[in-house]
Amino acid sequence: MAPFRKNNERRGVDISDVLEMGASKIKKKIRDIERVQKRETLPADIRIENERALLALRHELKDKEFNLKAKAMSKKYHMVRFFEKKKAIRRLKQAIKTVDDLETQLQDGQEVKKDLKKARKVRKHCESDLAYVLNFPRTEKYIALFPNEDSTDTAKLDEKAKKGLKDTEEKRKQYKKQFSEMLEQGTLEVGIETAFGGKKVENKKLKATQSSIDASTERPKDEEEDEFFE
Repeated sequence: MAPFRKNNERRGVDISDVLEMGASKIKKKIRDIERVQKRETLPADIRIENERALLALRHELKDKEFNLKAKAMSKKYHMVRFFEKKKAIRRLKQAIKTVDDLETQLQDGQEVKKDLKKARKVRKHCESDLAYVLNFPRTEKYIALFPNEDSTDTAKLDEKAKKGLKDTEEKRKQYKKQFSEMLEQGTLEVGIETAFGGKKVENKKLKATQSSIDASTERPKDEEEDEFFE
């Protein structure tokens, strides 16, 4: 796209100053140009320049509206996200420590393979929880990862409210699955290491061979999922 100049020899509209302004100014400029475009006598070259200007303005408006919405949502849910992040970090640190301790016991000759496999699954679950908190869409209403289940007496709710809770739970599960998969693929926008000052979340001690542990403790998948805590 050709740059827009204040003294455009093709007499195209100048939007250089407007691009730096707020959303309301950009909307007004868009309306002004759209009114001009309706003129039947408008020269073709100016019409083309105006269309280019409209494309640039609409793109800029979309970015500004996204940032405004993200800012509003961030402010509204700042505290709940702050406390959930702290909780997720605390749980992950504990899970890492448990794995470290069990790996030390394994190296000392203790029979802890089953416990170690379970602990590693819990650690992975905690990593997914932290990924959820860090990467939940900034422009959407935040769905708490650790909701207070005792705060709502579902028996007293009407059908509409119950459906709302069910829909929220379904969205929570979808996001948890999405961020868990992104964590596995290494495609998270915000990596969980950012919560630890940029350090990788891993065990520093020498690890026992994962395959040997998995092979000796193989169990049906549905039993393994029951071990995850929420």
